[in-house]
Amino acid sequence: ALFSPVWYSALFAALSGIAMGPLITYLHDGDTSSWTWLIRALIYVAVSIVISSISARSRRRERYFEHLATHDPLTDLPNFSYITSSKIPSSGAMSILMLAFNEDSDIQGLFGSDFYSSIVKKISADLTEILSSYPNATLCKRNNLNYAILVNHYSNEESLESILAALNNINDVTITIEGIPVYVSYKIGFTVIRPGASISEGIRQANIALRYSFLEDQHISRYTDAMRDYYKGTVSIASEFSSAITKGMVQASYQTIHKAFTHEPAGVEILAKWIRDDGSKMTAEEFVPILEKTSCLQKLTMFMTEEAIRYANLPVNKGKKFSINFSASELSERSVMEFVRSVEGSGIDTSRVVVEITGTFAEDAFMVRDNLLFLRKHGIKVAIDYLSAVSSSFILVSDTPIDVIKINRSITNHTDQERGAEMIRSIVSFAKASGILTIAEGIENESQMNFCEKAGVDYLQGYFFSVPQLLSSKGSKPEEIETEDRPAEAKEEKPSGKPAGPIITIVKHEDSEDTEDTE
Repeated sequence: ALFSPVWYSALFAALSGIAMGPLITYLHDGDTSSWTWLIRALIYVAVSIVISSISARSRRRERYFEHLATHDPLTDLPNFSYITSSKIPSSGAMSILMLAFNEDSDIQGLFGSDFYSSIVKKISADLTEILSSYPNATLCKRNNLNYAILVNHYSNEESLESILAALNNINDVTITIEGIPVYVSYKIGFTVIRPGASISEGIRQANIALRYSFLEDQHISRYTDAMRDYYKGTVSIASEFSSAITKGMVQASYQTIHKAFTHEPAGVEILAKWIRDDGSKMTAEEFVPILEKTSCLQKLTMFMTEEAIRYANLPVNKGKKFSINFSASELSERSVMEFVRSVEGSGIDTSRVVVEITGTFAEDAFMVRDNLLFLRKHGIKVAIDYLSAVSSSFILVSDTPIDVIKINRSITNHTDQERGAEMIRSIVSFAKASGILTIAEGIENESQMNFCEKAGVDYLQGYFFSVPQLLSSKGSKPEEIETEDRPAEAKEEKPSGKPAGPIITIVKHEDSEDTEDTE
């Protein structure tokens, strides 16, 4: 009764009761009524039905809770528990794909939980339909708009390529939910594991590949050992940096900016350098892109802001103008307001300040424009590096306030090539037509200097003119920084290889009203 269907239990109970009837009559020497064994058989059947019914109900409940534990309640797709219990084919391999939709939390926050649930159901249904043509593929639901796809390969990986191609049909598309168009896109990280490997290791590898896709802004990434090392390094850098500033391991230095042709110093640019616990040195261009993915970048910006304000308030620097770098990814209303509050609270005239924007903008065009206009309203001018402006084209074509365009070192390094030379000429031409000043970074030799001056660049900066020097808290003679990473050619003439990153530029104050300077 405990393990069989109800009608099986009833049948066995009836047979048992009937079989027991003659035996009991024999044991009692025929004293027992012939109907007794029949009544006993009916009792057997009744008891068996009751016990079996209770047992069957218990089994159904057990299966129900087991289903809940291994399936997503909203979409009824297998969940993460199902993934961990999967088996790799003994003769073949298994691909584990981790798929995550971009701006998942933004969609939920914008439309609310009910509408978000409709989006999840729609995307889940679309994925299920796509994968229905591949019997060796299983779609699993993780949290929110994150999915996993398990693909069993019994001969080769051809089906994986076909699946990836099919999935592209719902990437970078607009879907309609309840009459509202919603743009969706995703990134994929995957790995292929063989018999003998563990599912948990495959999941870890696929997650690393997915993380790499987001870090490098790639649509699809396949796991490699180099990717593992990269990820470990990224995690290590992010975790170490939180305490690096407190320990004094992050240092601020400056490098002078010079006027074209006269080569008179027109200001300085503050550079960040990090000496890690193991003694290795990292320039800002190496660790800032990693910090942009974490909350640590805000700490660096605050630290550099404090250093700039302290340095600018020294008597020896009285009246000088300075520029502080902002990562475009953190150019939010809150960060801009806090920055203005810090500058005004320090007693520094905001007309001495320039904010330089680097990186890719996270906010939309209207928010960026409003934030930059807010800076302008408080007397702060705006500079932007050219590559950041290109990645967010609205910066160049709209009326977004820009005072200075900085030509990146990656461009000035190619003045000896026609494309690089033509790009610099085009940037200068656009800037002059728009009333914007230009600064060429990374000038490492006389040839680059001469070309940029001939092209019409307003200001020059690089190891050809000066090496970075540590900021002095008392205005004394600064200490020159060892620049073992400078190019060999620049070591012979003038040092080279300027690191990029959170930057502050201090420019000499002019008594006259705004003139064409690096203000």
